[in-house]
Amino acid sequence: MTDDDERFGRPDGHRYDAPEPDETRVGKEWAYAVLGVLVLVLLVLIATGKVQMIPG
Repeated sequence: MTDDDERFGRPDGHRYDAPEPDETRVGKEWAYAVLGVLVLVLLVLIATGKVQMIPG
């Protein structure tokens, strides 16, 4: 590695990863938001007894 390249290097030997495009980042944000809402709904349903964790 030259001095210029060394600033991009990491201790594990991999090079610097460029930032993601805005479209990709926004898409991931929406996916995580939807997943979070789904988990919250499931937790509320379990807490209210609509969905039973242990049937009986």
